[in-house]
Amino acid sequence: MTDRHAFLLSPYRPPTSYAVTLNTAETASWLNAYAALWHPAVLGAIAGPPQPASVYDHDQPGEGFIFALPEGPTVYQADDWRQRVRDAKAVAFAATASREETYTSLREGCQESGLWREVDAELVRLFAGVGYGYLMVDTLFDAMSHDKLLDAAGFWADVRAAVEKVHDPREARSHLKDAAEKLKVAREGAYSGNVHLLEWVMSDPANLGEPWPAAVTGNSPVSVIASAELLERMANEHPERFAELKARTPTDLPAAVELCVGSYRERDDAILPVESQWWNLRTGREHTRAQFGQEPTVFARRSSAYSPQSPSWWQQFGYRHGIVVSFDGALIPSRYSAVVSWPGPDGKTVDVFTREPQPAHESQTFFNFAYLLHQAISHDSTPTLTLLHKKAAAVGYGDYLALGDLAPVFGEAMSMSRYFAETHAGDYTGAATGDEFFADYLDDRVTNRHRPDPVGGFARHLRLRRRIDSAFALAALHRSLTPETPEDNQRLQQLTDLEDAIETRGPDLGTADTPDELSQKLEPLEAAFAKQLADRVQVRAVENRPGFMLFNSCGFARRVIAEFPNQPGPIAVEGMVKASEFEGGVARVVVEIPGLGFAWVPKGSARNALPKPRIKTAETTVVRNEFFEAELDPDTGGLRAFRDSKTRINRLGQMLVFNPGSKMVATGVSVTHAGTAFGEVTSEGRIENEHGEPLAAFRQRVRAWMGRPVLEMCVEITPRHAPTGYPWHAYYGARFGYRDDRTATFRGVNGANSQSTHARPVSPDYLEFRLGSERTFVFTGGLPFVQRHGTRMMDVVLIPEGETATSFDLLIATDREYPMQTAAGWVVPTPVVETTKGPPHIGESGWLAAVDLPSLLLTSLRPAAAEEGKRAIAARFLETAGFAGSAELRFARDPTAAKLVDLMGVPLNDVTLIQGAIPLEFSAGEAVSVRAEFA
Repeated sequence: MTDRHAFLLSPYRPPTSYAVTLNTAETASWLNAYAALWHPAVLGAIAGPPQPASVYDHDQPGEGFIFALPEGPTVYQADDWRQRVRDAKAVAFAATASREETYTSLREGCQESGLWREVDAELVRLFAGVGYGYLMVDTLFDAMSHDKLLDAAGFWADVRAAVEKVHDPREARSHLKDAAEKLKVAREGAYSGNVHLLEWVMSDPANLGEPWPAAVTGNSPVSVIASAELLERMANEHPERFAELKARTPTDLPAAVELCVGSYRERDDAILPVESQWWNLRTGREHTRAQFGQEPTVFARRSSAYSPQSPSWWQQFGYRHGIVVSFDGALIPSRYSAVVSWPGPDGKTVDVFTREPQPAHESQTFFNFAYLLHQAISHDSTPTLTLLHKKAAAVGYGDYLALGDLAPVFGEAMSMSRYFAETHAGDYTGAATGDEFFADYLDDRVTNRHRPDPVGGFARHLRLRRRIDSAFALAALHRSLTPETPEDNQRLQQLTDLEDAIETRGPDLGTADTPDELSQKLEPLEAAFAKQLADRVQVRAVENRPGFMLFNSCGFARRVIAEFPNQPGPIAVEGMVKASEFEGGVARVVVEIPGLGFAWVPKGSARNALPKPRIKTAETTVVRNEFFEAELDPDTGGLRAFRDSKTRINRLGQMLVFNPGSKMVATGVSVTHAGTAFGEVTSEGRIENEHGEPLAAFRQRVRAWMGRPVLEMCVEITPRHAPTGYPWHAYYGARFGYRDDRTATFRGVNGANSQSTHARPVSPDYLEFRLGSERTFVFTGGLPFVQRHGTRMMDVVLIPEGETATSFDLLIATDREYPMQTAAGWVVPTPVVETTKGPPHIGESGWLAAVDLPSLLLTSLRPAAAEEGKRAIAARFLETAGFAGSAELRFARDPTAAKLVDLMGVPLNDVTLIQGAIPLEFSAGEAVSVRAEFA
């Protein structure tokens, strides 16, 4: 029987120069056929390792030969080929995509010839693994055009020795290990360097009960990529599966399974407020620590939400490395190396893995494995091959694991942390720009998720986030002045719980006309924090002088609008009141409030004279103030011109559109208010198609307040024809046009002002149109989706398919030196407390805390945990101008100590106070966190 041979008859071979694309059934059948030929029953009857061969080379079967015939394209054989097989006393069996069926077919064929023997299933698995290794190593030599270095005689002797000892599994395994070691030595002869083998597991949120891949329950190092929320769901809904995972992640031993948890929840973080993004990162780490007793060091997430600031923020949250791979097809920077040193705008650097993984749930991966290995060896300074598990493992993966159980033939399997420890970055890049990232959240929310709030949900969430930040800031300012009480701590816990609920929901608020329960719960907390701070500030105020306390939770001065009903008369324009008007018992004022401070406004009095108009704030189709003039088009109702008062140059035009084509037709443009404080013009009309048929009704209002350099625009669209289809092609939107093709476009990206040439420069903050020294801004107020139209126009998407909101607010301004101040200050609330006394003893206005650099944007100020008998406040800042520098943070009552902390709140080092001020040193674009302590 020594002249017997075994062949797999197929026109296909594992590729060497390019990847072969076959359907799943074909590749699975091929791999099963080859694995079956390495069954001990076959190996014991043949003279050498099984080989792939062409059907036509064996038109006349050899005597006693064994043939595997996988499913595949039609192969033309002699009509009597099966009879020829029988005449030659050979064996031919069919292989299918099922390994069990393939072994059954093999057994039936071998039993007829008397070759079959029953063998332990574990040994059969190991023989198949050795056979897979032999095939791929042999193919790798061909791919590398390298001499075949395998000790073929010794290898085959080990295999035959294992076959002879199948009755003794331990002895047989020992011989198979020897055979696998020879394969390893041969592979190392072709490439002596280390090849890194990684495995990632990414559970399907819709099928959390599916069994773990063998890599998780076996002995191989593997990394699980999941959000903390997904792991929580698994613990609650599938505790057995969660227990299996937790058992493989011990806290006191090196973990066989490494958790790569990037955030608490998978959501559209890249276009959410900065504090929302930080909440997601912080909460993800906290929940992972609570579940597993450890914090992840490698950042990874399923959905893309990357930005230029990502490496800086990851490092501040305790991550040392990251996986930056687009699992959802989003645009990310293209890199050549597997490991890249990625710096943030502040210079903080994180090593990230950028190589696309190979799907372990596709059998083509294992059919093309030698080619993939050759590509890694040829093109990577640190050859790396990664398998990604998203579904049940495909045929071939079991053979790959079996070989790894015997010897690291293809390379060494390792966790991500160990991988980063043993490799070096092969590429050092500069800081990324905003245009290098784009995740199509709009299409996902409309087409895949069918959200009723694909656009409006972001604007509503932004305002809720700023309300939470404002409430925390008022609580912190009160804490800086007064020791805490149990009632304060209880109220703070309620606010924290509400923050968690709002952030967990994110921008998925539901239909626009549905009352928001969380927003309603926030209102009494806001009022309570404002009231307690007002009482504290006015503790020594003049009695029996009623008025209003207005607070500013931003770190910069703001001119805010306040409206007071039921007033006996107007409020005088003096002190911090910059404009005022009185009509029908309602007093409206523009008040300037210092950053992190207050302003007290007396109640209106009948003795006060009516404010005199300084300019005509509205007439015909024009509104104006001392900063600009805006004119509506009487024919369309859109913004015909927006001119600054100094140059009188038209900066911007605007109209409402239905994409792909429409025209805006006004039925009326009228002055709806012309007072001493503000002017307002409103247009109404229709949006029509090219045939004059109405698509939607609109109402557009523009308003200019005295003393405020911004034009308020409120757009109301009532669709008659709802947009359907791809949301970037079918939507109602506000189209802005600028006059010159040379105009450069900038946008806000997580606080930074970033130039953009992208066709869809999404930004929840603002767009800037810059021509020379002219800077014109459109503040989107959380409406993030923007698309270029032609060379001089930009659309802000308002109503795509499914959107239920019909009213939208925008802001237009000129020449803002710090646009992020305007973007943040516009959407933050202004708490107002009616008082029976005032002003405070320190004056009608004042600051309770102050930062002396306007480019350092305060994102959060809140009470923090402190030692017993002390109190503390945590402040977070973001540098927004792109320059390094220093600043000072002061409080009305001097702190006794301060510490620099990271974004997780972990102390980094003590800060030496300078005459009561906390010095802050920062780099361009850096996030800075500090904790102040008070006695």
